[in-house]
Amino acid sequence: MLAARVLADYFATVAIVDTDMLPSQPQSRKGVPQSVQPHVLFAKGYRILEALFPGIGAELSTAGALSIDWLREFHHFTYGNWSANTTSASEIISCTCSRPLLEWAIRRRILEIPNIEIIAKHRATGLVRDSHGDRVTGIRLRPVSEVTESELVATLIVDASGRRSQAPQWLESAGFTPPDETVVNPFLGYATRRYRAPVGFDADWKIMLISQSPPENTRLGYLARIEGGEWIATLGGYSKDFPPLDDEGFLAFARSLPSQRFYEAIASAEPVSPTYAHRATANRLYHYEKIRLPQGFVALGDAVCALCPIYGQGMTVSAMGAIALRDWIKQGYGSHVNALDLDTSDFQKRLAKQNSLAWTIATTQDLGFPKTEQHPTNNSNKSSSGKLGKFMRWYNRQLMKGTSSRPELHALVLEVGQMLKSPLSFYHPKIVWQVLTVISD
Repeated sequence: MLAARVLADYFATVAIVDTDMLPSQPQSRKGVPQSVQPHVLFAKGYRILEALFPGIGAELSTAGALSIDWLREFHHFTYGNWSANTTSASEIISCTCSRPLLEWAIRRRILEIPNIEIIAKHRATGLVRDSHGDRVTGIRLRPVSEVTESELVATLIVDASGRRSQAPQWLESAGFTPPDETVVNPFLGYATRRYRAPVGFDADWKIMLISQSPPENTRLGYLARIEGGEWIATLGGYSKDFPPLDDEGFLAFARSLPSQRFYEAIASAEPVSPTYAHRATANRLYHYEKIRLPQGFVALGDAVCALCPIYGQGMTVSAMGAIALRDWIKQGYGSHVNALDLDTSDFQKRLAKQNSLAWTIATTQDLGFPKTEQHPTNNSNKSSSGKLGKFMRWYNRQLMKGTSSRPELHALVLEVGQMLKSPLSFYHPKIVWQVLTVISD
């Protein structure tokens, strides 16, 4: 939807193809099976959302979303201690709500844009190439309940279909070169359940995270307040240490976390949903930047760079991808766009550069678990499991330990994690000195 929003400024008509009949109210749907799992929009993503849809934050709040000041209201337990939160307001602001509510709010705005149409209950099944063979001119399309296909002609196709993208197979079937793939799989499994907050509940957190810590501690707990007075509670386990789905097993897993705050919170709350499992969590990167793409086709979001969900980067990285798409068109072609001249390979190179830091953060951490699998093992990501990766994990571990006693380190980690600052900020001499002082302490 964000890709459609930016393209609407440059093209006469933008069509969104979706397999579902999109609901008029915030609710889960078949086409987004992971929507019952927790989703978070970082401050960077929230700012992008406000820039594309001015006032949408207020609309989300009216619908029940909660504003969160991450420096005050995000409580993080890692390496044996809770983060050093501040009591004063900060500018690291976004909102906490369910994925269906966020989708609904964006979709309402999308439907107000006259040159965007949604083609619901249709499935894209392949690409159409021109007679010269060097560009894509549309997609093959069929209703989800039928077998008869048609063609949808377009000057630019954007694959924003997420982890289930079939674009590499489509490219190969159309006679183009498909991208190579890198996968880093830490074998993380989730179990998620909703709870209703106890009567009279009052706490100074809106999101609580008890982190995993490689290589030994494979377990984590994530608890977020969302709309309707509910909490979304997720337990996770790396290296196939999956949390149980039954009531007793779920609570026992929560009790096993290194802090009891998560368990104590849900033990006093009322369950209001079944427990849902989710295990599609591998980091996967398609290297579109290394192939010569046909004209008329680009890919972004999870269809290119799907990150392990525990780091919460996915929606923000996708939002940044939509802005990269806008800037690529605007900077290269101005307001008079001739889509026949768009250098799609240039866009994928720009996107790959933008995605690289988020990919490094996720995979460096995940490779700290001995049972994590990487394929292929002889690529540039191999350094994450070598000496450089080991050093980065050691340094980051010391940095994270410092967040429990030094608010300035906690603030920096949040700014980098929320994608407001580059991870290179961690290696500023002033920060290195503080980290080394943490070691001596």
